[in-house]
Amino acid sequence: MQVKLLFVSALPLIRRRIGLNAVILALFLVLIPEVWAQNQKTADLLSYYMQARTRQIATDIAREGALTMEYRELEPLKTKAGVIQQQLNELNWKRLLASLPEPLVTFGITSMRPISKVESVTVESLFKEAEWSFVGSSSRSMVDTMKTADLRSRLEFHYGAPTRTLTEFGYPDSLRREDIVQFEYWFLVNGTIPVILMDVNGPWDRGIVLAAETKYRQKLELIKSTLLGQLATSSSRKSFIDYYYNFDQGSWYLTGFDGIGFFDKRIKRPNLSLGRPSPSLISNEQQ
Repeated sequence: MQVKLLFVSALPLIRRRIGLNAVILALFLVLIPEVWAQNQKTADLLSYYMQARTRQIATDIAREGALTMEYRELEPLKTKAGVIQQQLNELNWKRLLASLPEPLVTFGITSMRPISKVESVTVESLFKEAEWSFVGSSSRSMVDTMKTADLRSRLEFHYGAPTRTLTEFGYPDSLRREDIVQFEYWFLVNGTIPVILMDVNGPWDRGIVLAAETKYRQKLELIKSTLLGQLATSSSRKSFIDYYYNFDQGSWYLTGFDGIGFFDKRIKRPNLSLGRPSPSLISNEQQ
């Protein structure tokens, strides 16, 4: 006890000589009960010392106001993140536009120009290079159920003679049934779109086949109804005569319309090098 009193009375001198940290450590060593101190290890004593020192340092700093800081507005960091993000957005937008389908184009028919036999030479390359899609007589419309011979007479009235017939195609004896075409009408729709109306089954069948460039396959029905619509609304016909080859019989016919009715006359194999049959033969059919 006397040692403790002596130590306490000497604190001011000790503090001046060895400093505050040493005084704190000395206090812990002297003031703790003797029995309790004997049972502690050196590491324990050091831990208590460190805790006391930390609390003291924190208290001193708080008293001096060192934790108080002047308020300042937030300033954004000057980086290239914004520029990079903008570039990424533009790239993603371009990728999105590239992935979209082609914009829909409104399709309308503004003109339909029939191509005559003489004129076909000037546009033949356009029709040969085209990739074709077809539509046949698959509906119950008047045009699709009308006799092909009747359609031919109405086409003659509205568009004149066909662009090509068997005379231009040549003898079909060696061809397959599906490869035989009796006649064709060529058209340029809207000035540049090649379109063909064709008879592939002969005058005794019904309807007619339309072909157009593949890229217009979704518009085939529209083109067909536009080209043939007036044939259904008008009963006007024009007389004609032509050769017809019947694949199943292997026989040739003169077929046509004489202004009053339709006719078919079986004939011998014609000489196609002489050209299309003469219209004068129609009067012979009327007799």
